[in-house]
Amino acid sequence: MKSIFIISTLLFGSLINAQIGNFGINTYTPSSKVDIVSKDNSASTKGLRVSNSSLQEKVTLLNNGDFGINSVSPNAQLGISTGTDTKSVLKINTVSTTNGRQNTGIDYNIFLPLLSDENGHIFKQFEIKAANANAITFDGTYTNSGATNKILCPVNSGSILGFTVYTGFLQGQNGVGVAKYATVTWSRGSGFTVSSKGHDFGNNNVNSLTVTGSGTNILTFDVQTGDDLIFEVTGGNLVYREVDSSTGTGRNESFNILKSFRTR
Repeated sequence: MKSIFIISTLLFGSLINAQIGNFGINTYTPSSKVDIVSKDNSASTKGLRVSNSSLQEKVTLLNNGDFGINSVSPNAQLGISTGTDTKSVLKINTVSTTNGRQNTGIDYNIFLPLLSDENGHIFKQFEIKAANANAITFDGTYTNSGATNKILCPVNSGSILGFTVYTGFLQGQNGVGVAKYATVTWSRGSGFTVSSKGHDFGNNNVNSLTVTGSGTNILTFDVQTGDDLIFEVTGGNLVYREVDSSTGTGRNESFNILKSFRTR
């Protein structure tokens, strides 16, 4: 009889109810496989709490819908705290690292960078495509250009282009390499503009870099020894090519385009 009383108290006194395959806590009519109803209307009431073996609270769901991971009192719809400085709160693996987009379910032309304020709140930055549906991006790793022009992106009337280029130690003199970096914009009225640039050379072998073509439609990253990386707007396209500065023959070193955009 004592056992029957305890079971009855658990099932009915605490409002735990199973009905037609559904399980409810604080509800006699669960409408899903597991249905949990908070005890009162306070926003801070916890409808769910999961603790580890040391009774440290790890997962929290408040009555107002705020969800916390390692956060016992989340003040956002999702609050995450590492609980340690040795790991990050969120890791997102790269889907595609090349300009040959492979996943047809992803719109790679959506910019929408996520930013974090000083309090850790994440928000969405301005979306350039909201201003014009023809805006695109052309981020990726590009290879095998040689002396023949290869297209980075089409250029429309009124387009403004922007991108960051980074080569690593893959260009320049064979066996030595020159790392090139620059932030570039282009418009029909102003041509190419380089707002920042830098370079370094491997094995302490001096290999100077000269950037020419600012204000024109041909921008050349000219190294003293090795291949030059050339960007040009011609024939309605932004193109690139790689040519050995001393022989004029094509070269095929890779480079990366980051933070790119075409406004329309």
